[in-house]
Amino acid sequence: MKLDSETAAALKKRFGIIFFPRVSDSIDVLGSDVLLESNSQHRPGQFMPLGSYSYSRSYFGQVSRIDRYCSIGANVTVMGESHPTDWISTSPIFYRPRRASTWQSKRQDFPHFQATGAKIEIGNDVWIGDDVLLATGVNVGTGAIIAARSIVTSDVPPYAIVGGSPAKHIRWRFDADIIDSLLLSEWWDWPVATWDTCDPQNIEAFLAMAEKAKAEFPKMPDTRIAIRKILQKI
Repeated sequence: MKLDSETAAALKKRFGIIFFPRVSDSIDVLGSDVLLESNSQHRPGQFMPLGSYSYSRSYFGQVSRIDRYCSIGANVTVMGESHPTDWISTSPIFYRPRRASTWQSKRQDFPHFQATGAKIEIGNDVWIGDDVLLATGVNVGTGAIIAARSIVTSDVPPYAIVGGSPAKHIRWRFDADIIDSLLLSEWWDWPVATWDTCDPQNIEAFLAMAEKAKAEFPKMPDTRIAIRKILQKI
């Protein structure tokens, strides 16, 4: 599947899907089957499972879902496959028939080894800095911040700021009662235009506006769709 500048322009106009940098030539599409929402920003032709108003300057696999209003920096990557540490060898020759046969092995009995970890999940309003390395299977909670060049080997709680190698808790973004209120507000489920008149520095006023939005306006439906199907409509 290919993507050119004309198709990219149509994606922007009809679905709010944009690219940075811009698409200038015909390029191969990566991630054509990931489920994403409209109004999201991707690398040219490299589609991530982004929610609305999220952007990613990186392209990496082993992630099942990225929610709304997320900011993902450049060169974010996921750790590679695991290898057995208590076998005679860490080599996949001993558990992958195809790899072994490539090098003329006649082995018939291959013990099972799960080399690929679970996929990553990233909540809403998450900021991941440049050059972060994520372990497979981690969950990054809503509102979390991961400092640049961190190595994340365990789950990150909502609204935590973590950093380092391995990443450790630095501080919470807000007091516990504010965090609870933000999570209960689910403000990310409303379009960005909902917040046009709010002061993003005034948390209490924002929470009051979120309560009003919850009472008066419906949430945005979760309408994720594979880019392959979107491109078929253009």
